[in-house]
Amino acid sequence: MGSTMKSKIHIIEVENNENQSKEKIIQKIRENKIIYIKNKFYKNEEVLNPIHENGPAIILNSSGSCGKPRTCFHPIDNLKLSAATSGKWLKEQGFELQNCVIFNTLPLNHISGLMPIFRSQTWGCDCINISPNLIKKTRELLLFTIKSKKNKKHLITSLVPTQLKRLLAQKEGISWLKMFDLIWVGGASINRETKEKCIEEQIKLAPCYGSTETAAMVTSLKPKEFLMGFDNVGEILPDTKIRINEQGLIEIKSARIGIEIIDSAKTKNFKNKNGWWQTGDLGEINQINNSLYLKFLGRIDNAFNSGGEIVFPEVIESRLNDLIIKENIPINKFNISKIPDKLWGNKIKVIVEFREPTNHKNIENSLNLLKNFSQSWPKHERPETWIITNKNTSTEKINYKFTK
Repeated sequence: MGSTMKSKIHIIEVENNENQSKEKIIQKIRENKIIYIKNKFYKNEEVLNPIHENGPAIILNSSGSCGKPRTCFHPIDNLKLSAATSGKWLKEQGFELQNCVIFNTLPLNHISGLMPIFRSQTWGCDCINISPNLIKKTRELLLFTIKSKKNKKHLITSLVPTQLKRLLAQKEGISWLKMFDLIWVGGASINRETKEKCIEEQIKLAPCYGSTETAAMVTSLKPKEFLMGFDNVGEILPDTKIRINEQGLIEIKSARIGIEIIDSAKTKNFKNKNGWWQTGDLGEINQINNSLYLKFLGRIDNAFNSGGEIVFPEVIESRLNDLIIKENIPINKFNISKIPDKLWGNKIKVIVEFREPTNHKNIENSLNLLKNFSQSWPKHERPETWIITNKNTSTEKINYKFTK
């Protein structure tokens, strides 16, 4: 791989998505350098030694789809291919690429914060950075965006779920979201409540799935499908193949999968010899109207076995959350974990913290609601034990063991 000469790695430390860092990145790429874009506050002592790869290229830390963060190397061509693919996908929906304005609200050391630079260059359109400070001041944000839109047709952005939730909580935030023709958001982490609110307000979300390793998204749901109630992370993009292996894990084949830098200067392919990369995420592929859509189920590192079946705490969590909201159950928070069980291998335990002050009768009624609700679930997903903890006196635990 690469050349015999070693290339030096240039570090660019970024705070967020400030313009001077963006200019530095563009400049170094023009000079065919390899740049490591890292968060200024990320105290990573490891200095990357020169490597046997050629620039221009970028190195980012991934959050680690497989349990641990990884250092990921991408030749610039991978990012250009990613930008071209999303552009092609938009054109099929009637977007005129040169008439788009991309608003970037994410940090440059994050693949989704870096991609707007390449998208705007590849599509031939404008890209405007929104500082973390501005996105919190919704009134100013709205005025700034109206001013920046000028006569451009399509506004596009990417948000993380926390930003989306914060904006949905304010009138001007909702007005701002409604200005966009497409808002990409990591599909795995949007809850039911957020989805319903966006559908009700006709906010054009495009839940998607991807990672640092794949140079951003490999699937995306069209906003119109999102508004129709499709519950998945979208169609598989044309430059990518996705399959689900025997363990239920998502495997990806694409020309834009990066390589991993192990230590100082050793590199390793994410892909196996047949070109497939195994993620740490569980999923399923469904066919809808002759197209293949990916549904994200959860991360393997949280899943466990119960009676020969796999339990995904995220699935149970979202079911319980839906009921708590629907029935207005006075629960502050809850935690799902496993307890060893001779027969099943593992059973499920739910630790519940009720809001203060909730009297005993209310707790009893709430637990009966939860119990009856969970009775209709598959056997391996039914909680065995519900434990009540009290915030003030963590010792006072009432153990409700429901008999089947």
